[in-house]
Amino acid sequence: MEEIRVHGARIHNLKNINLTIPKHQLVVITGISGSGKSSLAFDILFEEGKNQYLRSIGILAGLEKEDRFDTIEGIGPTVSVRQNTIRQSNPRSTVGSKTGILNQLALVYASDGKNPSKPNNHLSPSYFLYTTADGMCIHCQGRGSYHDVDIDKLVPDKMTTLSELYQKLKITKGFMRILDRKLGVYFETPFWQLAEEIRDEVVYGTYENGKQSYCIERILRNAYEKGEDVEEVYAKTICPSCHGERVGNDANKILLHGKRIGELGQMTLTELLDFLNEIPKEELSTFSRNIVKNLKQKIKHMIMFRLGHLTLYREMPSLSGGEMQRIFLHLHLESGLDSLIYIFDEPMAGLHPSEKQCMIEAMKSLRDIGNTVIVVEHDKEMIHKADHIIEIGPKAGIEGGRVVFQGSYEEYKKADTLLGRYLSDNGVMETYKDKSENLNMEDCLILEHAKAHYLKDVTVTFPLHAMVGIAGLSGSGKSSLIEETLLKRLTSAKKYGQAFGIIGVERINGFAKISQEPIGRSASSTPASYIGIWDKIRELFAKQPEAERRNMTAGHFSFHSKGACPDCGGSGYERIFLTSDFSVDKVCPLCHGKRFLEESLQVKYREKTIVDVLEMSVTEAVLFFC
Repeated sequence: MEEIRVHGARIHNLKNINLTIPKHQLVVITGISGSGKSSLAFDILFEEGKNQYLRSIGILAGLEKEDRFDTIEGIGPTVSVRQNTIRQSNPRSTVGSKTGILNQLALVYASDGKNPSKPNNHLSPSYFLYTTADGMCIHCQGRGSYHDVDIDKLVPDKMTTLSELYQKLKITKGFMRILDRKLGVYFETPFWQLAEEIRDEVVYGTYENGKQSYCIERILRNAYEKGEDVEEVYAKTICPSCHGERVGNDANKILLHGKRIGELGQMTLTELLDFLNEIPKEELSTFSRNIVKNLKQKIKHMIMFRLGHLTLYREMPSLSGGEMQRIFLHLHLESGLDSLIYIFDEPMAGLHPSEKQCMIEAMKSLRDIGNTVIVVEHDKEMIHKADHIIEIGPKAGIEGGRVVFQGSYEEYKKADTLLGRYLSDNGVMETYKDKSENLNMEDCLILEHAKAHYLKDVTVTFPLHAMVGIAGLSGSGKSSLIEETLLKRLTSAKKYGQAFGIIGVERINGFAKISQEPIGRSASSTPASYIGIWDKIRELFAKQPEAERRNMTAGHFSFHSKGACPDCGGSGYERIFLTSDFSVDKVCPLCHGKRFLEESLQVKYREKTIVDVLEMSVTEAVLFFC
């Protein structure tokens, strides 16, 4: 079947819609936020594509299906590409390990690397990989660096007492009592007048049964891991044993065309390609020539994706969302798999205009090898290049959830839809008066000596009482400037009353980070609980006559507490792990996804159950409770 046919899609905002999606094309699903486009793409197409494939091989046979649609025909195996699902958190995962380039280089070094002092002494490939026990530098465990306390900067005043130092670090009263029992006799002694062994204990602690005592290094490490900018006094130190090359002494004795593998790991991809091109064929065996040929092709491909500035040792968690998606795209293009359905979630978000064409060409390449590419996107350029466009709308929430357009770009420009009018320049956009001429540049924050990642010791002035835009190519240092430098230093200023490398903090009362990260700590957190109205709603239900007759409290109307379904614990589904990191969800057979005990659903307020209220939109809730 050359198309996907969806009948009666009705999850979230979708209004029982029917539509046909052509396969082997680049399809854009657009619409304003909250219109239902993600519900169609991910909750219907992706989930059913995944589930049908698993059922076909007997894994999900017999599981109850959620009532999200009537039928879907023509669906196939689907791949979801969302920044929150491809985001990496393992600091040991690097560009080189993720792409497999380091593994291939290890094979070359094992085959044709030379030890000048022992021309015949060969090592196995594992010795050239920082991720293995054989290969990692034992001093830094393959990280290439570690953080250490710069005590001279932390205590510049020679007369600062130990007690004053602890006050500077904002140590809690509970820990101060612990320290008092152990070091209290030294509290009023200047730190630099303490005996060396006492200073070492204060800074680095002692170890009992492998556990580090409470000390300054531990305090600063915890602050660093929480995102505070303490790097002025808790500085990153290159490992003195491997000099940042991550691998052990055995591997560092082996050279390929005069270079150690650790040196290659610190090169950018562009530099690495130049190096590989310099190696004469006669230096390599036939086996290694084939590997190097494949490596050069892979690296050229990544450079074409605007990733040439990355080093092999660049840690994956430090990459921007755009860089992460391009690496993911590269891996899938390289696999050459066809007949899949790829679903992307706003891949153009955060990209510089000059980078967009590269992303579009990559998706076209996925399509051209025989895949169907479905993109949830608002970007005008992506919409322009699409083979087929679907707009969900006309507006958001209860006013959305319908197919308002399907067709080509030329047809879309003529369509009388909310987004179509903007494409044809018939939409009216509000304009704002430029206030830049009235800015007082003396009323500002000054960030000094920013050096994170690719920042070249820059100093930046941010005017206050203004909207300030930070622009630049992906990987140019935008996130490094704001998230890795400005926010960390502001956090330190708020906690410790001072910050290194930032001037003008006293001119602001506070700050808030607003990002696309989840706002709740729990996966089951809801907007109602986050903004503080859920407690009031539960209390309202607990005051109803039926609830009082049954001696029910507000806890009986919480799916985190007494009201939770006993089978699913209030989640509404049962999670089945197929591997350690891959799972599928099935609707809870007891509560049928409602999350609550049946008893809690017997209580109604104005003819609505607690589940009915949870399923209301904000607009519906305002009308219901007012």
